[in-house]
Amino acid sequence: MRLFPKLLLSFLAVVLAGVVVVSYLANQAAAREVHGFMFGGGMTTEAGLAQELAGYYRGHGSWEGVETLLDGGHMMGGVMMSQRLIVADPQGQVVADSRGTLSGQQLRAEDLEAGVAIEVDGVRVGTLLAGGGGSGMMGGFGSPARNLENDLLQRVNRAIWLAALAAGGVALVIGGLLAYGLVRPIRQLTAATRAVARGDLSHRVALAANDEVGELAASFNAMAADLEKAERLRRNMMADIAHELRNPIAVLQANLEAVVDGVLPPTVDNLQPLLDQSQLLSRLVDDLRTLTLAEAGQLSLNRAPTSPGDLVRSVAAQFAPQAEAKRITLQTDIASNLPSVVLDRQRIAQVLGNLLSNAIRHTPEGGRVECRVTGDEKQALFAVADNGAGISPEALPHIFERFYRADSSRSRAGGGTGLGLSIAKQLVELHGGRIWAESDGASGKGTRVAFALPVQ
Repeated sequence: MRLFPKLLLSFLAVVLAGVVVVSYLANQAAAREVHGFMFGGGMTTEAGLAQELAGYYRGHGSWEGVETLLDGGHMMGGVMMSQRLIVADPQGQVVADSRGTLSGQQLRAEDLEAGVAIEVDGVRVGTLLAGGGGSGMMGGFGSPARNLENDLLQRVNRAIWLAALAAGGVALVIGGLLAYGLVRPIRQLTAATRAVARGDLSHRVALAANDEVGELAASFNAMAADLEKAERLRRNMMADIAHELRNPIAVLQANLEAVVDGVLPPTVDNLQPLLDQSQLLSRLVDDLRTLTLAEAGQLSLNRAPTSPGDLVRSVAAQFAPQAEAKRITLQTDIASNLPSVVLDRQRIAQVLGNLLSNAIRHTPEGGRVECRVTGDEKQALFAVADNGAGISPEALPHIFERFYRADSSRSRAGGGTGLGLSIAKQLVELHGGRIWAESDGASGKGTRVAFALPVQ
């Protein structure tokens, strides 16, 4: 069975159960109240009416004028609603009739037996007949209180069941609307999941509800957006990898064909470019593997308490010869009393090495590169700054993307794979830190790349 009829039947079943329970309880409560009102002092009983009539007879000595006591079924001591009241003398002749149709007529013995005797000082002076609905000359007489109680209960029950039918109809309409409102977004989500399964990752669900279904739709849209982004990155990465591999492979193929054909002799000068291209391919493959493992969270880290100052000095010493070759001043600025940081020394050294390599590569001769580290009890802040050409504001947000080239000054003419900053970003984030770059693009002010690592 579909969800809509299930919800509709569920609403209807709940409403019917509630109506039945409420109807039963209302019926029982109404029966108790009516019975208590009629027989607990709120209604005059037949015996009470007979006593009032006996008092009237005692005071007047006859039944003359007793019709004034029968005011359309109402008596002095209480209320008999609209019940018919008849008073007969000891001989069975009607002396008063609340409806005025039997006055002066003679009643039959069986009708008198159904009435209540009216006695004064032990002597029967008349008979009271109340109610109606049986057999006999006047249609018979029974218990007026019981007849009235049954009539009231029948009216109450009829009203309850009419209200129950009306409530059931209203509940059916409201339940149908609610069920449709619940099923409609679920159908939209189902259609959206089928569209995504067919490969349409741009499909979204347009729901603005602030409930659980709305949260589910928002989660679905976020998932679809992530899938679309991942698919776009995958395609871009495949295109970038193919582009990066094409050049070194083309160089290798052309030179090898020249050597095989005898165009170029296999000398050191002719084979050295082939070795350089093979080394470039090897670095590219290694960088891609590292980046893939880091993005998947499968790159293992050997964390240990490490002095940030010692780490910076060690990495800067490795790049000192490269800086001297370009007559670049390489400085270190290490704050005092730095706390130890729990990190993978080799991986963070790789990050610092990449930043220093980029800074030295893009700083002109006679320039300056500074590696600084500061910190407090919460984090350690590493920064590498140069006074080179800088990066334009348009390119700055994209420099951590794989294979991204800002401009000719940031090209990989020096042999880089274009994955260094992407790998650095992933390694820093694996340590729970963050990395960013600052540059205004003005020549001579250079670029500052910094990253922060938590102490613990």
